[in-house]
Amino acid sequence: HHHHHHHHHQTGPANEEDNVSNNAACVITHSHAVTPFSDWNNYDDPSSTSSQYDDADNANNTINQSPSRNKNLPPIIDDCTELDRARRVEIAESHGLVYDEVHGVESILHALTPRERTLLADDNMPLRHYRAEKGNLKEAIRKIKCTLKWREDFQVEDIKRCFDKYGTTADEGSSSSSTSSPETRKQLDQLAAAIEYENETGKIYSRGYDKQGRAILYLTPGKENSNDEYDNMRHLVYHLERAIACARRKSGREKVCIVIGYQGFRLTNAPPMSTVKHTLAILQGHYPERMHRAYICDPPLVFRSFWKIIKMFVDPATLEKIAFCTGKEGKFLLERDFDTSTTEKQAGGTRELREFCSKEFLFDTPFDYTFDEKRV
Repeated sequence: HHHHHHHHHQTGPANEEDNVSNNAACVITHSHAVTPFSDWNNYDDPSSTSSQYDDADNANNTINQSPSRNKNLPPIIDDCTELDRARRVEIAESHGLVYDEVHGVESILHALTPRERTLLADDNMPLRHYRAEKGNLKEAIRKIKCTLKWREDFQVEDIKRCFDKYGTTADEGSSSSSTSSPETRKQLDQLAAAIEYENETGKIYSRGYDKQGRAILYLTPGKENSNDEYDNMRHLVYHLERAIACARRKSGREKVCIVIGYQGFRLTNAPPMSTVKHTLAILQGHYPERMHRAYICDPPLVFRSFWKIIKMFVDPATLEKIAFCTGKEGKFLLERDFDTSTTEKQAGGTRELREFCSKEFLFDTPFDYTFDEKRV
């Protein structure tokens, strides 16, 4: 019965009440799809808590991020619920489409040029795009081609490896980077310098995992230290790719959690609208099916007016996965999804954690480890 026609991204569990009201403490904003809040507690298999994959680290890996990264990754866990699937099938049928993931993925791969295929982020990328478009194959093909071109133009692979010479990434075969031309090295160094500057205040980084092993990416807009939109985006992409690599290594999950905290946030340091739109365009357009949920923790009142505007640019399916966490309800939600003895204060954390150190994270922590994570 979905009556809007634009395609949404990143379907999440449907369980929302209508729009955020002031007294509703932790409500998911969405204008249709109203399901009782209680359904939400069992959308994910509660048995699959962290204890289950402690030994999965040595399970044989099915998909490698890149050939050089042959490090016993855990098998990929399909991070999509039955509910997600049922809704996608329903939406596809309402548009007269047949929802068939196997055929969809084959068709997408078939539509890509050999060159485009070499640019795929990983083997599951076509599936994520097919799912995000609810079986609309034409759109999925158009969007994945657009994303592959963006990944190349935006130099995503370079962003991921720009700290490599400092031994940051888990690449065994990174000898190539030492033999790369001085020209490339110079470009990578410039990239690293830009990201290093952007990260100085710790406005974005990942620390720890949710109970299912998804990396938690902390965004603190109040710590904004730059107004260079392009560098802001390169910095964002670096951390997104990193959080994705962390979740993949830790649990085989393909999605990450985003926690947005508002310490120090003022309307005066709110990012300009073009930066907000650019951020949403990257998240929604180029990282479909990558966000499990976003938690907006204790937003100040000024944020409410800001949100009314931003909301117009957020895909309805994504809106469902944005949780406003305040008060008792917020605490309940955070405690349900996270082990709060490991999360930061803004995410209901109960313990004093080590203060974030950008140098340590960028230069001395493997790419697929979160900040302050114990290395085995």
